[in-house]
Amino acid sequence: MWSSLLKNGRMYFKLFTHRDTPWHVKAILLLALFYLVLPTDLIPDWLLGLGIVDDLAVVSILVGAALKLINKHLEKMNSDDRN
Repeated sequence: MWSSLLKNGRMYFKLFTHRDTPWHVKAILLLALFYLVLPTDLIPDWLLGLGIVDDLAVVSILVGAALKLINKHLEKMNSDDRN
């Protein structure tokens, strides 16, 4: 579990720092990181564990959106290269 979490973290860091990653994907990843780290949440973390589930749900949605956008970007780049 920890190794896959570390591997994914490295991948997201590389994605964030890569010069070809679109700015809006970087903004979504940064927003996900801020939401995870900042103490202000939709549901407080101390509230019966629901706050942690809230954090995981929001971060998962944001990272999923960023990955979809980067996949579309890569598909567009590949189709442009073929033409």
